Amino acid sequence: MPPSDQLVIEREDQLIGDVMLRIEDGWAQAEVAEQGRGVQAELGWTLDPAHQGRGYATEALRAVIGACFTQLGLRRVHAGCFAANEPSWRVMERLGMRREEHSRKTGLHRSGEWMDGMNYGLLAEEWRG
Repeated sequence: MPPSDQLVIEREDQLIGDVMLRIEDGWAQAEVAEQGRGVQAELGWTLDPAHQGRGYATEALRAVIGACFTQLGLRRVHAGCFAANEPSWRVMERLGMRREEHSRKTGLHRSGEWMDGMNYGLLAEEWRG
């Protein structure tokens, strides 16, 4: 069975959300491809609406990013969201992540509408913990 890339967020023994941590290769030219293997991670998260706005996502992601840069020795993390999802991009900014892209109508929402997207990144040397 392959390892899971989902971590749970619990509060008082109740599941309130999850964080996805997907380790991936960085872009690299063929001559240095081996050095680019498994050096970064994509992050994603969901939180039960009843528990949003209380800092739980920020706390969980801070712990996961810290583990990425310390225990896992990664060089970079990144995450994306719909541009209209202000709570998500505010969490990324609160964690010190840098907005790297604002794209036009690149994500298909469950509503059937193509929506703008935003992508954020953070390098290990930028992490303030």
